[in-house]
Amino acid sequence: MKELLTFEQAPPFSVPLRFLLTAVPFGMAAGLLIAFSGDALATRWSRESLAITHLMTVGFMLQAMCGALMQLTPVAIGANLPHPGLLAWLVHPPMTLGGVCLVVGLLLQDPTLLTAGGLAVALSALLLAIAALTALTRAPARNHSRQAMRIALAGLALTVLLGLALALARAGYGLPAQWLSVGAHLRAGWLIWGLTLLCAASFMVVPMFQMTPSYPAPFQKWFPPLLAVSALASASGVAGQAGDLLLCMLAAGFAGLTLRLQQRRRRPRTDASFAFWRIALASTILASLLAPALAWLPDPTRTEVLLGALVLIGGFDSVICAMIYKIVPFLVWLHLNRAGGEQLLMHQVIPESIMRLHLRVHATALASALLTPWWPTCAVAAGLMLFAGHLLQAIALANGLRRYRQCRRTVQVPA
Repeated sequence: MKELLTFEQAPPFSVPLRFLLTAVPFGMAAGLLIAFSGDALATRWSRESLAITHLMTVGFMLQAMCGALMQLTPVAIGANLPHPGLLAWLVHPPMTLGGVCLVVGLLLQDPTLLTAGGLAVALSALLLAIAALTALTRAPARNHSRQAMRIALAGLALTVLLGLALALARAGYGLPAQWLSVGAHLRAGWLIWGLTLLCAASFMVVPMFQMTPSYPAPFQKWFPPLLAVSALASASGVAGQAGDLLLCMLAAGFAGLTLRLQQRRRRPRTDASFAFWRIALASTILASLLAPALAWLPDPTRTEVLLGALVLIGGFDSVICAMIYKIVPFLVWLHLNRAGGEQLLMHQVIPESIMRLHLRVHATALASALLTPWWPTCAVAAGLMLFAGHLLQAIALANGLRRYRQCRRTVQVPA
């Protein structure tokens, strides 16, 4: 895979970095809100639960995934985003401010904040999706990650449009009922956008960073479109419960295949990033087994919160932390190398010790979060541990960037 990377097309360091760094405070804020929400987390429909969900999705996940997208698209696929610095300035501030307004609007039930936040997030995400889709269409590469990214970006557009409709409806605007589907919004966000983008990244970074065999070519070709079509069929109601069952099987299949590839890795050493991946994949399998059971439960309210914790904290939070701990040191190495500065190994940018500490804290947060729907007092431990984990991550990233600036000062080439 390394021979396919085009490092000379990498955007400026600040372009992906601003998204990745902004994601972390959203994760910290989610932890604090969990800690002080108590029994409000017994249902996913409470104001607190909705705010926490969007701190994790619109805040932590969207920021980190956009940052990864802006780095991987030109470097791994050769699709140059137009004017990446300007694009980042047009996307990042409204996405950040919009995310804050949306979360506060959900928490306070404020129509003005809901409207402003929904519009800002939707417009900024749509701008990035259109720019990236245009670049991918023009890219000479025709690999499977390119196809998966195009599907994921279409999923991003669908997710934010459905989310905007729901935000406007909650703000008091009268919209057609067929536009207001929480189920479609969830399926588009979790599967067509989130899981498909994870697939696109995994096809490249799992073999490269974890020294595993490549994903089978037929799986890379057919899994993303099959996942997207199944999600659309399920969201529209055409497939019914069979569609949801198929979606769960597909998500579990991706996680199971990745675990199997990791067992065949050529690098026996297991680092913290690898362990974060294992937590994410195990959580995805558990969520895929739990989701079909909701229809058979007499009162699935608390179990839905358990499912959300598995997906958001166990799944996406874990894998995004793993990716950040690989992407940021890689960016430091890449831009120091291009500048002719001192070379830093990945563990010199972010020491393994702090990543392992974050891993233990994160695992504690997840375990506590899984108990919270039935024992509300566990929310305090879950939230504080989630906050502490992302605080450790912020400290690790700050120290790594300090090392980068120290090395850059020895080079006379502008950063």
